[in-house]
Amino acid sequence: MKYEVPSRITSFRTEFRLKPAALAIHVLFAGAVMLSALPADTYAAEPLPAAKAATRNFAVPAGPLSGAIARFSAQSGTYVSVNGALTDGKQSPGVQGNLSVPEAITRLLAGSGLEAILQPDGSYVLRVAAMADATLPAVTVTSDVGSASDLPKPFAGGQVAKGSRVGILGNVDIFDTPFSTQSYTEEFVQDQQSRRVADIISVDPSIRSAMAEYGDSETYIIRGFPVFVNQVGVNGLYGMTESRRITPEFYERVDVLKGPAAMLNGISPFGVVGGNINLTSKRADDKPLTRVTGSYVSDSQFGVHLDLGRRFGEDNVWGVRLNVLKRDGDTPIDRQDDHMKNAALALDYRGKKLKASLDVANQDRLTNGYSANITYDSGFALPRPPQVDKNYVDDWEYIKTNAKYLMAHVEYEFSPTFTAYANYGKSRGNEEYYYGGTQGRKFINSAGDFTARAGGFKGSYEVDTYELGMRGKFMLGDVSNNYALSYSDFSRTGYGLTVHATPQYTGNVYNVPNRPRPVVNYGTIPQNGDLQLSSVGLVNTFGFMNDNVLLTVGLRRQELFSGVFTGGIRTKNYDESKVTPAAALLVKLGSYSLYTNYSEGLAQGATAPAGSSNVGTILAPSVTKQMEGGVKYNAGTFGVTAAVFQITQPNAFTNSNGVFGADGEQRNRGLELSTFGQPLRGVRLLGGITLIDAVQSKTLNGANNGKDAIGVPKVNVVLNGEYDLESLQGVTLTGRINAFSGAQANATNTQSIPGWHTLDVGARYVTQVAGKAVTFRGNVINLANKNYWNSVSRGFITLGAPRTVLLSASIDF
Repeated sequence: MKYEVPSRITSFRTEFRLKPAALAIHVLFAGAVMLSALPADTYAAEPLPAAKAATRNFAVPAGPLSGAIARFSAQSGTYVSVNGALTDGKQSPGVQGNLSVPEAITRLLAGSGLEAILQPDGSYVLRVAAMADATLPAVTVTSDVGSASDLPKPFAGGQVAKGSRVGILGNVDIFDTPFSTQSYTEEFVQDQQSRRVADIISVDPSIRSAMAEYGDSETYIIRGFPVFVNQVGVNGLYGMTESRRITPEFYERVDVLKGPAAMLNGISPFGVVGGNINLTSKRADDKPLTRVTGSYVSDSQFGVHLDLGRRFGEDNVWGVRLNVLKRDGDTPIDRQDDHMKNAALALDYRGKKLKASLDVANQDRLTNGYSANITYDSGFALPRPPQVDKNYVDDWEYIKTNAKYLMAHVEYEFSPTFTAYANYGKSRGNEEYYYGGTQGRKFINSAGDFTARAGGFKGSYEVDTYELGMRGKFMLGDVSNNYALSYSDFSRTGYGLTVHATPQYTGNVYNVPNRPRPVVNYGTIPQNGDLQLSSVGLVNTFGFMNDNVLLTVGLRRQELFSGVFTGGIRTKNYDESKVTPAAALLVKLGSYSLYTNYSEGLAQGATAPAGSSNVGTILAPSVTKQMEGGVKYNAGTFGVTAAVFQITQPNAFTNSNGVFGADGEQRNRGLELSTFGQPLRGVRLLGGITLIDAVQSKTLNGANNGKDAIGVPKVNVVLNGEYDLESLQGVTLTGRINAFSGAQANATNTQSIPGWHTLDVGARYVTQVAGKAVTFRGNVINLANKNYWNSVSRGFITLGAPRTVLLSASIDF
């Protein structure tokens, strides 16, 4: 059983000392290369001592057989040797209670068609069960992913899946995908005790969180470019997430596709440059589920989460999944508390030809004393970070949000070679800030002095979106063809008003007394946004040489209409359209997949952030371009990937006069090395290293040509590990290293933040209590409680997370 720890990052010196991180990465990839050269039975580890007849307490839940075997081995202390091809696609009913090892493994394999053969050394070897007669059954060969709409199975170790959603192509095996993709499983989310999506995807060294955990929103930096919460898709639809923070407990997969993907995913609100994130709603499994999780977050935040799943009817065609979450209390930061009440209901029907689903959710959240970003003037070195557990905002500064969504999906398989589908989504949300400088705290010197102005913001939004599409396949001679055609439409209307309640005042970030709360009167809230997007995309994957060579080509016509408002009156429109292409080639050579791709995307221009003098201003739409090449290695129990990429887009930043605008182009070139899976028995690794060279070009009069782009560390290292203790059955130790070099804070490269690194540790224990499977989890984020600036982006800097203790206990009734 594996166990994942959430991650945060802490302060480093101005000089980024990479030696420990470099050593870890060299060991990681050198070991991976050596392991890949050995036969599977070599790196599977030596056999354990003979299995004993004494009984043991087993708590292995039902699920994929490969994962169940790993848990059984850890809990029994017995080595089990198996060819991964025998377990692919098979489920286990699990095993519970005090049993002998032979009894337990027999129950574990029930219905799988496999049997366990005891070896002289006490280990077991799995093989196909002997038949009653000599007649062999028909053999059916299936993909690890199945159809384009089927949820891919977990990869070895259970932290990631064997495939992910690749836009209109549907779900595709990771080693058949000519793009850089990853899909994180529900089990990984649970074991990590994730409170936000950033906790999940930041295990990838190419992805960072640009915002504080208890800040006003989530923002993700992918390959050096920002992706905002309202750019995250849910079941393929944009605009369904809560506009500020996402509840990860509602979803069973978190898919990431790195690089612009407008051709595959359609144009997203506010544009997507560095990558695409899609969330897949939880669905009821055949095995009934009633799971209750109690949680604690330091200093005194307690929560409870109910996850209920049932299937009904003949062949279990009807399903219902209910998730209810409540969390309240003080955070690890002084003068700060957080409260949430969230619920999601998912209904689905899975017939032989027809599949349909309906998702509804409501999310309420209130954070008092929320962690605010700080802007800065020019002409001085940025101040050192304050203590990460001290608050420089007032306890009456809050952000309050409410969001609701409804999504419906239906698809029909007219034949094994043709399927049509339709998606519809509608969401509404309200948000309110009450701030004492969040929209205007600005550093004015290196001593930490700032200016600010108290006030508030109140707004709302409404989204309507739908998608119609079809997928099919046919043979043309010896060439296979897998095609997809889709049309999508998106409409978002926004309202909002900022009101200042006090004159400008001064303060110091290292000593901020609680100020009196001002009165804010909003009056009528005017319209401040109108966004209309539509696109039609066509893509085909040609398969040559028995699908060992896959060529994907596609086009998407995108149309974008965006209104610019001043005082509730539309003062300007952007009306753009463009045909964006994408092409990709993948060649499979045994266990290796070599690929290359080129893609373009039309995106709405960036929006001036809080703290800029033209806050809310929308820049003109722009086109982004990416070239990428890479190799993926599938060792069966672990994978290794390497990729090189280049992405270009207009360079947008807040200048020394406080004005947010575009100047020239930002070009990010990078190298990614990563690994995932279970390279050794009881050992799971996830992470790697990313090197990025982000520079400015084509700037006005060439003034900043060749200088580093703002906010992009050159070296990014994340390595997450888990180890199952053989001496203590059911116990797993976890840890994560995060290390990033410094980043420039202005276009002229005269201001910067230092590099930083942190260590997270944790453990979990799987056992039985009163005959019920129970999992205890404990994690410590930022173990050393380092002070650090987490990121710099779009003209502001964000403070890192303090030492945070996470405890939870889950029981399956």
